[in-house]
Parts: sequence; structure tokens; C-alpha cells
Amino acid sequence: VSSPSSGRISTSSLSDLKDLELSSESGCLSIVVLGASGDLAKKKTFPALFNLFQQGFIQSGEVHIFGYARSDISDEGLRERIRGYLKGASDEHLSQFLQLIKYVSGSYDNGAGFELLNKTISENETSENNQPGNSRRLFYLALPPSVYPSVCKMIRSYCMTPSSHTGWTRVIVEKPFGKDLDSAEELSAQLGELFDEEQLYRIDHYLGKELVQNLLVLRFANRFFLPLWNRDNIDNVQIVFREDFGTDGRGGYFDQYGYVVNLTFPRKFLC
Repeated sequence: VSSPSSGRISTSSLSDLKDLELSSESGCLSIVVLGASGDLAKKKTFPALFNLFQQGFIQSGEVHIFGYARSDISDEGLRERIRGYLKGASDEHLSQFLQLIKYVSGSYDNGAGFELLNKTISENETSENNQPGNSRRLFYLALPPSVYPSVCKMIRSYCMTPSSHTGWTRVIVEKPFGKDLDSAEELSAQLGELFDEEQLYRIDHYLGKELVQNLLVLRFANRFFLPLWNRDNIDNVQIVFREDFGTDGRGGYFDQYGYVVNLTFPRKFLC
């Protein structure tokens, strides 16, 4: 149910949509967050999963959440890392969600860690609470684009849904998809060799920023900006993000990809 004028789904229809989606598939769903100990996962990915849990889209006993990263921590260690970022729930409800999360430590380019991850996922898929032979696996890459190819090769080699099972395997790649057109096309080609297009989902931070999305509207709907915002009058465009805390160990990522709006005009338009 949506509004013809806005195209938005009304809040009252969310429960109906949930019933429609859940009725079409059943059985065990394994959500794997790769880069689970990183900044993106604890601030965005796990809080988003918690929000889905609160709304009833993630059901205990049907959905299992796995974190995978290089950090040598335990299940409880990961839970404590993300606990402070999960807001708006009672301690009991929070504990129920955290108990869904398990952690596996391993390298991003070594098969041993992914073999262990596959074993851990399989153990939950064959538990008495799940339908035998059903396996839905969703891999969420909260990682730098530089490791996408190696991680996806490991997933393809060790962690795909078994051919003897019904279900699917899907991969979501997060963060800037490359740093320019050439690198984006190269990544697409590499991932396309490993997965069908219907198995791949791409999320680009920059394209998702509301301000960036509205730049064209701001330009063409404004009589002042329309004649000025073009290649002849704009000296350069800088996309800058400011936070009230430091890089917190993310310096290597920022050094390669930056953190993307300031528009800088030639002096003649500033005077």
C-alpha cells in the first residue's frame, strides 16, 4: 500500500508486507556480517538488524546472525562491543537479540577461517528447530572494497548454500563500490565471475547521502544556481564529511578512499 503522490509505503502496511514476505519463504536464515568488529558494523549494521528484530522481521529460532572478522574475540566479546549501540529496548529484549549472535575469527584471504564459518553455519542449519535441507545464507560485507574479491572467492569456495539444500546465497557489498568508474567496473567484473547478478546487492555510501542525491534538484529547481552550476563556473566540487571523533583505527581505509558538500566557486563569483 503506497501513497500515489509520495510513493512511500505507509507505516500501517508494514505488518502486511512482513506477512507477505515471510509467507513465501521458511526455514533457517543465516545472516553473516563480515567485518563484524569494525566501525561500520557496530554503528550501523548491527543496530539495523536490531531494529528489524524489534519490528518482528527477525525471529528467534529461524534467524541466526554470525559475525566474522580478524579480531581474536569471543561471542560475548562481540556482543559487548555492539551492546552500547543498540538503543530503545528493555534489557530482556536486548539480551534476546544478542543471543542470536555468534562470532567466528579468521582471515579474509585464507580458507581455514571460512571453513570454520561454514561449519558453524551448518551446525545451526541442521539443529532440531530448523527444517532439514533448507539453507538461506546472506553475507553482508562491511569491509573495504580492496578485500571484496578475496572474500567473495572464499565465500564461493567454502560457504555457499549446499547444492543438496533448497534456499539461496546472497551477497551485499557495502561502502564505496570502488573509487572511480574504472575500479567500479573492475569490481563488478570480478564479482560477476563468482555470482549471478540476482545474488549480488550493492550499497554505495556516497549515492545514499541525501544531500548528494538532491544536488541535481537543487540546481535545476533554483533560478540562482541553474546558470552558475556548470563546468564553466564551478572551480571544483569537494565532498567532505566531518565527525566529532577521530578516525579510530580507520586511517588506512580513509587514506585510500577518503570520506565523502562543499562547492568552491572561482573568486569572481564570491566577490
